[in-house]
Amino acid sequence: MNARALAGLTGILMTACGGGDEAPRWVELARGFQPQLLLPLVQRWQREAGLDPAGCSAESSYVRVRQPLPRSAWERGSGPDVWTAALPGGAFAFGAPSFLQLRSEHEKLEPAPSGTELTVNTFRLEQGRLLLRLASGAEPPADLYVTQRMESGRLPADGVWQVRIGDEFGSGIAVWSGLREELECALPAASRLSFEARYLSRWEGAVTLRVRLDGAIVHESIEDSSLLFAPGRRTSFALPAPARARARFTFEAEGPPGQALFLRPVIGPDEVGSYGARPWPAARPDIVLFLADTFRADNLAAGGGAGDLAPELERFAAQSLRFRNARANAAWTLPSIATMLTGLAPGQHTASDVDRALPDELPTVVEGLARSGYRTCAVTDAAFFTPTFGLEQGFESFALHESASWDLDWTVRRALAFLEQDDGRPLFLLVHTYRTHMPYRTGPEEDLAPWRELLASGCILLKARGKIPPAEWRRRLAECRERYQALYRAGVHDLDHGFGELLAAFERRGLGRAFVLFTSDHGEALGENEDLFHDGKLWESKLRIPLLVRGPGIAPRDFDPVVTLLDMAPTLAAIAGCARDPSWSGESLLALAHDRPAFAFLDKKPAEIALVEGQRKLFATDPAALASGTFTAAYDLGRDPGEEHPLRGETWPAELARRYADVVRALHEPVSAAIQIPLSGAQQRELQQLGYGGAQEE
Repeated sequence: MNARALAGLTGILMTACGGGDEAPRWVELARGFQPQLLLPLVQRWQREAGLDPAGCSAESSYVRVRQPLPRSAWERGSGPDVWTAALPGGAFAFGAPSFLQLRSEHEKLEPAPSGTELTVNTFRLEQGRLLLRLASGAEPPADLYVTQRMESGRLPADGVWQVRIGDEFGSGIAVWSGLREELECALPAASRLSFEARYLSRWEGAVTLRVRLDGAIVHESIEDSSLLFAPGRRTSFALPAPARARARFTFEAEGPPGQALFLRPVIGPDEVGSYGARPWPAARPDIVLFLADTFRADNLAAGGGAGDLAPELERFAAQSLRFRNARANAAWTLPSIATMLTGLAPGQHTASDVDRALPDELPTVVEGLARSGYRTCAVTDAAFFTPTFGLEQGFESFALHESASWDLDWTVRRALAFLEQDDGRPLFLLVHTYRTHMPYRTGPEEDLAPWRELLASGCILLKARGKIPPAEWRRRLAECRERYQALYRAGVHDLDHGFGELLAAFERRGLGRAFVLFTSDHGEALGENEDLFHDGKLWESKLRIPLLVRGPGIAPRDFDPVVTLLDMAPTLAAIAGCARDPSWSGESLLALAHDRPAFAFLDKKPAEIALVEGQRKLFATDPAALASGTFTAAYDLGRDPGEEHPLRGETWPAELARRYADVVRALHEPVSAAIQIPLSGAQQRELQQLGYGGAQEE
């Protein structure tokens, strides 16, 4: 099926999720909204300041502004080797604090973090002036220029205008100071408008935010701009009756040069009750998906573990449907999560390498939930689970946490903050954490010291393999394996505590009857098969994952047939009452009653396919090899669960390969053109520290 046809199915999926005419109505004001074009505005601001508008260019979803700063613009600053120049006016007065860069073809200049001292070849903006520190005796290069990016947001394929503030993404309406944005929509009876206001500016001062309905002011507030950058309270106010088929809303902002963001603006019922206690008959259920990245199946008793490592999860498992043979379709994060969200195998959705993003035109189950009326929220630990890789599609609210400041407590708090923004719509909340991902941390404070001590002791990491003799690899791995396992399990213990806190908070807030799903995107090798961490070869230690589902009408029990992450999208749709997308090859976990083969893919070089049917597993290089009955190794998992003894002389592997060759070929066929993305140096370094592209020892 081509990508255009797949995208068209999104509308069918959404319509099938809708409630009856008696259901309360919500109107998402960001759906279909588009602000006035940014490039003409930026050029106008430049002309009004006497600057050349030719330095403005539209690039993708943003505008870049460039202005030369010749040597004559600089003067000596107060510090040694510090130079200072006035920030140009015009569009530069409106820019966000973090999007300013100082460039030269002859010197590499970096922004200095706020609150730190300027070091050589760093710069900072303070009170409207650029400060630049150079080497002793050096003068500003003649080719210096200042540049910034400006954005009003973008319109993804789902038609909901998306804005960004710092590490938060989501639906919203962007209004530049001194301007207004208008839209028209239906106005239901007995309704109220709610949003969260933010303001991006380089300047402090009073900000007036105003909303008009058919020309009349229905909301006006005066705020301190310095208090409107971080997450804050949600504004909510009743709208005047009567209902009307078409109403005109105007959003205005006045204050220091900058941009106001009206985040997640929604018109909904005036009275919404609370979770589990709505003033209307129950319709679609609340859904929470907790995604514990890099979490092995045998961390839990249902996956073959001792059952003493994660007591909170064991209690949850006792109340859940337990899938004892759940598998990932890839052994690393990006393709696995893309598979969960799209219902497509890695080769189909093409987000299968470190420089590939999920194509915007491929619909996700989250987009389906959003169109059906769900409030869709995600909090993630960044790295691959970011808008850079296209995984924010369909989320009304998407908050990410950079790896330099990972903190499970923050993740829990941010997830609970989404609960406080209840507007009556059913909730889909996805919580993603790298708490058990390397670099392994210990304790609630997530201490890295034991990990650094382990590396300093000479214990081996992935990048050493192949660079030392095999015997030396095995010797060092044997010495270090138990220490790796202990650190990993310490992370599991802390993750378990955080999950328990989140679950208890759900109960206190009336979400006791929500559907809660717990799973992982892949496992982790901890010395099995002479392997460490994940990615690479598709061993069982990396593919077997936990999968628990608790919710109304689900009887706690074990379920032994094989399931995979291809089943996640059909399951979420079924819980929400949505139609099945015909492109999905998986099935709803709530209706599955039979065993099936499982497939996993590594689409990076060297490519690999893993095929499991019952207790039989084989490895192959590609679909063509399967069609010819060719495989690289085969195992009987019933007798050899550790994959330590490859079979010789058996006939079933070649038969199994040929039987499923056509299925694998279909799962390997792209349904959209691959999207290659450039990664910045900072992004590449972050991924390397997480073990992608060579694990780092420091």
